[in-house]
Amino acid sequence: MSLGMTKPDLTSKPKSQTTIVAPLAIEECSSDKLDTNSTALQTNHPESPDSLDLPEEREISSIPRTGLGENWIYPSQKQFFNAMKRKDWNPEKDDMQTIVPIHNMVNEQAWRYILMWERGQGGEKCGGVQLTSFKGDSKKITPRAWYRNKLFGHELPFDRHDWVVDRCGVRIDYVIDFYSIIPTEEEAERIKTGDAGARFFLDVRPKLNTWEGFKLRIVRALNL
Repeated sequence: MSLGMTKPDLTSKPKSQTTIVAPLAIEECSSDKLDTNSTALQTNHPESPDSLDLPEEREISSIPRTGLGENWIYPSQKQFFNAMKRKDWNPEKDDMQTIVPIHNMVNEQAWRYILMWERGQGGEKCGGVQLTSFKGDSKKITPRAWYRNKLFGHELPFDRHDWVVDRCGVRIDYVIDFYSIIPTEEEAERIKTGDAGARFFLDVRPKLNTWEGFKLRIVRALNL
C-alpha cells in the first residue's frame, strides 16, 4: 500500500481480499456524512440502479453517541454499495452481505479497545464514555505507522480513523490504524463460505494532543 489510499483493482483481486481492503475507506466513515436515522438513506447523492434491491436495514451499534441517549447506527448494504460506486471501486452486490458485517465488527472491536484504555478513568461516574465524532482519513498516515514503515519495513495501514470520545465532559482524541492480514488461499475460501472471518490488526491509542491522552499513554507505558 502506498502512502496515499489507492483504488483497489477489484477485477483482479479475489473477492476475499475485496472484503478485507474495502470496508472502512468510504465516506460513511465520517460522522458528519452519516445519517443517524435508522431507516433513512442519504439523498444528497444519486443512487446506483444496481443497488435498488439491496437491503436498506441498518444495524444499531453498541457505541453510545455523546449527549443523545442513543447509539451510533451503521450504514446499510445499500449505502455501502452506493458509496463504493461513487469511489469508482466497481463493487459486487453479493459482497455487501460480507463487507457490511465486517465493517461493523471492526468498529465494535475498535470501541472495545477504547473502553480498555478508559477503564478506571472515571467515565463510569456519568454512565460511561461516549463517542462524539469519528472521521476516516486513509491518506493521512500517523507518525507511528510512518516510522514503523520506514525504519522496520512494516506495511502501512489501509485506513486511519480519528475518534473523539467524551468522558463526563472531558474530550479525549483517539487515533486508530487499521491493518489487514491477507489470508492464505485456504483461509480466503473459508471466509467466502462463512467458515472463517477476515482478520485485522487494530492499533488503537489516545492521541498526545491533550493532557488526558498524554496521561493515558504514560500510565500504559509504565504499567501503572
